[in-house]
Amino acid sequence: MNEDIKTISTSIVNCYLLKTDSGFILIDTGVSFQRGALKKALNQAECRPGDLKLIVITHADFDHTGNCAWLREKYGAIIAIHRDDSAAVESGRMLLSRKSRRGVIARALMYIAGLLIFRRFKPDVFIADGDDLSRYGLDARVVHIPGHSRGSIGVLTRDGDFFGGDLLVNNKRPAPTPLIDDAAELNASIEKIKSLNIKTVYPGHGKPFPMEEFTRNE
Repeated sequence: MNEDIKTISTSIVNCYLLKTDSGFILIDTGVSFQRGALKKALNQAECRPGDLKLIVITHADFDHTGNCAWLREKYGAIIAIHRDDSAAVESGRMLLSRKSRRGVIARALMYIAGLLIFRRFKPDVFIADGDDLSRYGLDARVVHIPGHSRGSIGVLTRDGDFFGGDLLVNNKRPAPTPLIDDAAELNASIEKIKSLNIKTVYPGHGKPFPMEEFTRNE
């Protein structure tokens, strides 16, 4: 594993803190009610206000975006997200990032989560497929991977580290997410990343794993 990557794990989701020559980049932010793990990791890394240059949000769900507003206020970080998921984070309505109408129960749960848990914010920057992140000190590019949500993205570094949000999970073994918005798009996104030079996958849920472990078990 890359020593410049720190996994910040909670009972719900993973975030990843990346150290660069010019500061830090955070991929996803976790939920607001489990902020303690995030605070501890930032303190241990000696990431101070002004050091956190960029927050990349892989998609708009509350477990990935819950600390965005707090981090921007405290650290002055820029928040980046794909345009197709921006309406969801601005309104707190996670269904706006999805094509599927879903079932009544699922819609009700997402609506309640939006009211009680979601912390709304307005992104600073929109990122899209192929965007270069070197301006923020990270030798990496954005990969659009819809299927879990319309605006789901991943970040692929030159070294082959891939931060894929919820496209793939590793609960018992590496597998596609069971929470599918558009099956055809999800499958296309998986085929897309299989064609890339990915060595290690850093998922939103479960432990990081070698990409070959996923392709071998398909």
